[in-house]
Amino acid sequence: MTNTQKIQRVSALMSALCVLIVILLPLLLLWIWVDFERINGTLEYIGNALRPETIALPYRILGFIISMVPVALLMWGLLHLRALFELFRKAVFFSEVNARLLHKFAMMLFFSTLASPIARALVSVAVTINNPPGQRAVVVNIGSGDLNSLFVATVFLAVAWVMREAHALAQENAEFV
Repeated sequence: MTNTQKIQRVSALMSALCVLIVILLPLLLLWIWVDFERINGTLEYIGNALRPETIALPYRILGFIISMVPVALLMWGLLHLRALFELFRKAVFFSEVNARLLHKFAMMLFFSTLASPIARALVSVAVTINNPPGQRAVVVNIGSGDLNSLFVATVFLAVAWVMREAHALAQENAEFV
């Protein structure tokens, strides 16, 4: 098996994995919001202010919708990443489209990561709004996972930029011949 064939095989697998993740992310998030015990474990960053018995259905729905914003951005990015792997699967390695798709994935990862702490803060308000005064919470946290995702997104943005420049140089050189 040649390296190109190996890349095509791995790319087909990664394309399918992107689709699977896009399908599973909202389903898993919905499961978390439906199962109160999962909510309690998932939202432990809120601390003692979280009382699952006080979260009425409208606030659970609101929490789900708020939580879906960064997830939806990531899903959109994963669809661009899938399209990139589909090009790799077809042995299209060096095109402007590849760089554009990688750039779009990186931007969605970046925006999803920026939206996550905001969403967590809004969720903390939504799930504690019915608590008595003094027991409501607005929790803002930025974790190492957020910082890691921002770093990875920035790396992908830089790589996409280099890919675009390399493609432009290759086209310019091809015109000289």
